[in-house]
Amino acid sequence: MNFKDLLNPSTVSWLFLLILVSQPLFSQSDRNGERRLGSSYVITNTTLIPSPGEILQSQHVLFEDGIIRAFGKDLLIPADAQEIKGDSLFVYGGFIDMANKTGVVEPTIPEKPDNFDPSNPMPEIAGIHPHFNVTDYYQQTNPHDKEWRKLGFTLAQKLPLGKGMLPGTSALLIYGQEGKNNLITENQSIYFKFSTAGGVYPNTNLGVMATWRDLIQNARLYQQHQEMYAADRNIRRLEKNPVLEALIPVIKGQTPVLLEISGELDIQRALKMQDENYFRIILTGINEGDHLIPLLKEKQIGAVLTLNLPEDPSTEVPDGEKSKDFESRIQRAKEAYQKSLALAGKYEAAGIPFALTTKHLPRGDFFKNLQLMIENGLSKEGALAALTVNPAKLLGISDRTGTISEGKMANLLIMTDTLFSENANIHMVVSDGYLFDYSEKPEKLSEEETTWDYEAETEDGKSSGTWKIKQKEGKWTGTITFEDPQGQGMKTTAIENVIITTENMQFSFTVSVKNNTMEVEVSGNLSGEKFSGDMKIVGYGNFPVKAVKRDKPEKSNE
Repeated sequence: MNFKDLLNPSTVSWLFLLILVSQPLFSQSDRNGERRLGSSYVITNTTLIPSPGEILQSQHVLFEDGIIRAFGKDLLIPADAQEIKGDSLFVYGGFIDMANKTGVVEPTIPEKPDNFDPSNPMPEIAGIHPHFNVTDYYQQTNPHDKEWRKLGFTLAQKLPLGKGMLPGTSALLIYGQEGKNNLITENQSIYFKFSTAGGVYPNTNLGVMATWRDLIQNARLYQQHQEMYAADRNIRRLEKNPVLEALIPVIKGQTPVLLEISGELDIQRALKMQDENYFRIILTGINEGDHLIPLLKEKQIGAVLTLNLPEDPSTEVPDGEKSKDFESRIQRAKEAYQKSLALAGKYEAAGIPFALTTKHLPRGDFFKNLQLMIENGLSKEGALAALTVNPAKLLGISDRTGTISEGKMANLLIMTDTLFSENANIHMVVSDGYLFDYSEKPEKLSEEETTWDYEAETEDGKSSGTWKIKQKEGKWTGTITFEDPQGQGMKTTAIENVIITTENMQFSFTVSVKNNTMEVEVSGNLSGEKFSGDMKIVGYGNFPVKAVKRDKPEKSNE
């Protein structure tokens, strides 16, 4: 088997110059609301939605030690049970997120040897390391998961980071109390992408598919030899191969392959892969290809649709003179946009129990995008099922979560109104038997834009620029300016996944250099009007950065 190497472009050092960090200074309440539930707790006189479409009035819900013990109208409540008054509240099962990467860091990949051959690289350099376990690279204390928990998520399937086609295995983690055992299942699935490491084989999608065929065939031969050796010690013992060993559960049908999808063509490739070498597959990130729905249903393919919907093209009409084909292009964009909004409803109508992923989704768009799906054909029961029952089934944990029933994990979402009501707020979240109280509204945040000047230390010296950030309607937005690696002056790019507290901030952004895209994560501490932190160029290392807030921000000319 020939595996190829990780791209290390000559322009990488360049990138170190453009990675700039920043931290805006806004006051915000730290509403973790963590409170340990005692040996016995009860939610009294509440409206319970134990599963999609089922509504029970005036219910008591008893749970202890992270397990739901009983519920009902005439429930015998233990004398020592602590009460959560549920009058006028609505209790749902906690949400489950599939194909999530928050809190995961990228593994360190070996350096290329001096005699490196890009046509025959080490598997790790080629992005082929299915034996890497995501739990080895997950940071439990990351702030992103806490923010998603505030939106009702109590459990997530975590995916490994990494360039190439086989970054590693996924795991199921609960958003419970930090420092506790929050691992539900590891080695839950093999994560596959139609992606290359760059500069090494396989460096095309055809090469990826050919390499997959070779891997599966060699894994079968490896397994057969293992079985022969176990029966007859006179047979030569095989050298240990962690890549092939990781794929044996796949060919046995014990572990599914989670395939990342970026478009309709990827769906067709995935179906071809399964036809050639039958194995269990789940497609994640689906955002198009409604005419393939009957085929996916026939083949019983697991489906995970993305909540990261495209922007409405009608809001992006340019000023000034328009090209001759402008109207036709806008019309095509509008049709594609409407198709993406209606896709979930079509899956529901076809009877495919799909789940949802928040991957790449700004948190402020979560409920908004759900509502858009509902307005375009998805039922409210179908939306709830896609966040609870369906992912539990796809992940093989429906015996432990997904619905509210006796013996299942105490993962609950307590709302002030029905889930998709306009004025509904999340009152509390119970995850793994821990209570997270969000009943108090956080302090209102300033919407004033602030400008900071930064200076970053890189391998090639110091680099400077500015960042601007503001908060509007509960959503953080911002930009970073940097010196163009191509020598074309200053450039600006948007930042994403912003989290700000009174003491620190973090966000991420991407930078394109020639044909390569680099992911950057920045984080650090605030002290008055100064920021000090690190920037991480994913796959290349960490670098220090400092920033100072301007007293009087200048008007933007960008």
